[in-house]
Amino acid sequence: MRAWRIIAIGILIATLTGCAGMAPAGRDGVPGLAVVSRTLAGNDYVEIEVLHRSLNHRVKQIALVAPDGARFPSRDMRTESVREAYRPGTSIGVSGGSGGRIGIGIGFMFPLGGLFRNPAYRTRALIRVPDKASYRRENKDWKISVVMGTRTGKPKTILRPAPPPR
Repeated sequence: MRAWRIIAIGILIATLTGCAGMAPAGRDGVPGLAVVSRTLAGNDYVEIEVLHRSLNHRVKQIALVAPDGARFPSRDMRTESVREAYRPGTSIGVSGGSGGRIGIGIGFMFPLGGLFRNPAYRTRALIRVPDKASYRRENKDWKISVVMGTRTGKPKTILRPAPPPR
């Protein structure tokens, strides 16, 4: 009987968490944070995409940081909100074996957290590489800096390695 109580409490907690639409914080304290980058057009540009699922954070600045600490911020950042829909559904399965047994199953799915998850925010930036020769030589010393602002508190700077030249 005790095991059923523990299972019921676990289901209740999962349901409430799903209904609240809470996303767990990532390693940098921003839920669902991912920074993806690549070089374009013969190493002339670095394209950066920042994704996160936080209603309390927003991207304030994206910059390319040289080995000497010089910052080259993006002059053009575009942010968009992306929603992923989760709709109710059904499934039917049939299985059989060589022993003549056939199994049929019907499944119903309904998202406990509602029909939508937290919105995902995608910010894209394009930065011109100021010194292509240095970028090729010392690529491991170049960084991408993402400054995340919050509704309350100080902005947070997140550093990632710059993408390798092509």
